[in-house]
Parts: sequence; structure tokens; C-alpha cells
Amino acid sequence: MIGIVLAAHGPLPGALLESTGMILGEFPQVETVSLMPGDSLEGLVDRLRTAVEKVDTGKGALILLDMFGGTPANATALLTQQMEGIQAVTGVSLAMLLETFMARMNIDEVETLAQTAVSAGQAGIVNVVQAFKKFRAANQE
Repeated sequence: MIGIVLAAHGPLPGALLESTGMILGEFPQVETVSLMPGDSLEGLVDRLRTAVEKVDTGKGALILLDMFGGTPANATALLTQQMEGIQAVTGVSLAMLLETFMARMNIDEVETLAQTAVSAGQAGIVNVVQAFKKFRAANQE
């Protein structure tokens, strides 16, 4: 199974994993890495490396990040230059995480799982007001 690392600012990674567990239960091969005030880029790279090594059993690891350009994403970019078999996707959300966790049961390619995460993240962004207007219009016909 492909390993997953959640990395973000503050307590977000742990909160996302806890919320995922409420819905899907616990999953193996998952680690969280939080950037806290005072953490260095180099130290974060080391902690990400350790997390990837814990979750990667030979199928690779997918790192899901909060935002592009932030320190966790920058540290991950450095790490991907040093290690093989890592993919990374920013914009992590609960919708993305749920879909990715379910999909990894049937996906053996880390690149494919990364694309699944991207697709799930994009599909999870919805303007609720517009969606309900569209739904009402369709049901009035």
C-alpha cells in the first residue's frame, strides 16, 4: 500500500487525520508532520524524510500539503529531489483525504494516487448556493 504523509502548518494535519478517522476508521501507513513556530526548513525536511521512511513499504509515498509555496511544500520540494518514489499534492481537504484513502486500497502507482488526490480536491470545491440553485432548477422542470 502507498504510504501517506499529511504535512501542514500547525495542528491541521492531526485534525484532518482525526476527522478522517471519524468517517472511515483508522488506516495504516499514515504519518503527520506539523510546522510549528520556530521550526527550521532543514528540520522540517528531516522530519518529512523520517515520516516518509515510516510509511513507505516499497510502493512509494504521497505527501498531502496545505498550500503551495508554504514551508511544508517547500520542504517537500527539497525532499523530492533527494528521495525516489515521492509525489506531493497541495490543497489538502477532508474531501481529498477521504477519496485518497479509499482509492489507495486499489491503486499501486503513487503517481496515479497523486492524480486521484488532485481530482478529488478539485471536485470538492463547490459553491453551495450555486449548486442548490442548479438543483432546484433541475427539479422544477
